[in-house]
Amino acid sequence: MNILCFGDSNTFGISPIDGKRLSEVERWPTLLKQMLGIGFEVIEAGQPNRTLVNDPPFDGDKSGIKYLKPYLEAQPLDVIIIQLGTNDLKARFALSAIDIGKALEKLVLAIKAFYHDKAQPKIIILSPPKVYAVGSYKSIYAGAGKKAEQLSLEFKAMAYRHTCEFLDCYPLIQPCKKEGIHLPVSEHRGLANSLKDVVRTSI
Repeated sequence: MNILCFGDSNTFGISPIDGKRLSEVERWPTLLKQMLGIGFEVIEAGQPNRTLVNDPPFDGDKSGIKYLKPYLEAQPLDVIIIQLGTNDLKARFALSAIDIGKALEKLVLAIKAFYHDKAQPKIIILSPPKVYAVGSYKSIYAGAGKKAEQLSLEFKAMAYRHTCEFLDCYPLIQPCKKEGIHLPVSEHRGLANSLKDVVRTSI
């Protein structure tokens, strides 16, 4: 069974401590693979700064919808886990939770259209966790805390409309309170543990 983990820097596994990538025994996609065991192949497709709506300036083309298709074409997929939306909360984009929810819906519809004549993979939507506008992220994510809470509601409604599984990460996991955005190792493990059950019940 092939599982694609498509997301941003928290899927990639950026450490809130030193900004480096966490090891294979620390980041949630590889932990998920270990927890699921034999017969499950987990494909990591995390990209720092990846968005649903915009292409961030100076970082090239990071828009999720443009980079997903190559993964769909590369191999058969049974499950697609989407962890996006946090970067869309940046103040410079001035997007509402509804705007970001519509962008996620566009991504999900693109997946369903790609598989229109073949077996549809199960889609699991993760809402962004809390966001703390602190330190170097204070101005970048100004006002994002409340919007992240609203986003969990938008993502849940979207998942229901399109028969996707949904895991609400807003109350489930927390980024480092001192750094504000990225998940500590303990939260990666907690996320993988929760996802393990969602994956098993969705297949």
